[in-house]
Amino acid sequence: MDEKDAIIGELFEHDILVSPDVINYIMERGGRKYLPEFIKKYGEFGYIEREDLSVDGKKINDAIKNIHYEEKESDGDIQVTVPKNPGFDWDFKIIMNADANMHASGGTEDFQKLFLDRYEKLHRLLKSRAALRDARSIERLEGGDASAIGMVSDVHRTASGRVVFTLEDPSAQITCMYSGDKVILNDEVIGVKGRYNKSRNTMYVNDIIRPDIAWHNPNRKIKEDISAAIISDTHVGSKTFIEKRWLKFINWLKSGKDGAESIRYLIIAGDLVDGIGVYPHQEEELEILDIFEQYQKLADYLSELPDYIKIITIPGNHDIVRNAEPQPALPREIQEMFTNTVFLSNPAMFSLHGYKFLVYHGASLNNIVELIPGLDYLKTGKMMEYMLKVRHLSPVYGEKVPIVPLPRDYLVIDPAPDVFVTGHVHTFSYNIYKGVHLINASAWQEQTKYQKMMNFNPDPGKVAVINFKKDEVKVWEF
Repeated sequence: MDEKDAIIGELFEHDILVSPDVINYIMERGGRKYLPEFIKKYGEFGYIEREDLSVDGKKINDAIKNIHYEEKESDGDIQVTVPKNPGFDWDFKIIMNADANMHASGGTEDFQKLFLDRYEKLHRLLKSRAALRDARSIERLEGGDASAIGMVSDVHRTASGRVVFTLEDPSAQITCMYSGDKVILNDEVIGVKGRYNKSRNTMYVNDIIRPDIAWHNPNRKIKEDISAAIISDTHVGSKTFIEKRWLKFINWLKSGKDGAESIRYLIIAGDLVDGIGVYPHQEEELEILDIFEQYQKLADYLSELPDYIKIITIPGNHDIVRNAEPQPALPREIQEMFTNTVFLSNPAMFSLHGYKFLVYHGASLNNIVELIPGLDYLKTGKMMEYMLKVRHLSPVYGEKVPIVPLPRDYLVIDPAPDVFVTGHVHTFSYNIYKGVHLINASAWQEQTKYQKMMNFNPDPGKVAVINFKKDEVKVWEF
């Protein structure tokens, strides 16, 4: 392995992606000897391009944290923003943000890298479980009591009710037979324990172990009285956008009273606008027929908010980005319409005052609701629990959610969040799972013709507010 390959490998281990000219930059400054200093300086930014290196890490972080500004001052070959003084110090850090500049050819090798990355991440989590510390690679299994970790495929049920599936790791694959009550889906990475018959290459499984999250330490409260409001699916531009109720919400935030006193962040979990051509005959249900005008309308609404409220957004399937996940942040020409707003990918993870937020628009909810018996759209909390148990936002590849075959699987849930937010299905739910706040955020759109045809009744106009001092969630309805 040459030095450049070694540098790329070490950057991957730290979840850092860079453009090719950044590798040259590292080589010019000492290669692997310089790498620890580079990681310390720039490691929190996820994807790094050459122009990012013209200022130090602190200034880059300031530019990310403070988007709203009055004037620009030159600093070398970039523009550094000078924020208005909101009288408040935001504590916002990006943990994971998939970047728009990551592309894949769609070849077999790209898919192999994606699934291998998923396997390796989830294998590490499973191997840390006491029940799987003795797990062996499949090619090294011996007959008798055994345990292994692998990715599931070819799941089917026999006439007797037994579940049969293939378990594969990088070394080999085996057939597994399971008579328990756990639902198993293709592409999960799981641990199995049972009796292995070497001559038949078959594991008779007694127990299935998932990577699941651990119980969270509830001692995460902060001293300051600070809150974040959480919404989704504003769908500005639609005739069914509930503008009167939306304006009540905006005016409530502006008032800073009656429960809004502590709100310093607004999180929007995708589908900011209704878009154009998302479904057949959508134009018949649009109030605004130009997607750029839709975004401008939303920007006008949000510009009325106080300067001390930072807005954090991700895209959804109605927004002007690719449908395949992970979805990049909204394009620069859209971002420039907004002030005091951070634009991240779907999904994204960030921290607010030490609370880790995982925000995912939620397209895979449409898969999970159909694949797991007993679920429906009124049980989004159970679907979100399932994602945390398997530590993946879209555990079954394909189905209704196209996924870009990137070298890193951004849909793996690691680290575990303190707050997990989804949207997409236009219902509202709030649950707690092992100390994690699960919020399926409410929409701002009444029932569409398509939803009426599907006999689906949305639950719009609700706002979840999480208070970091009390570690509690309250729900407001407008």
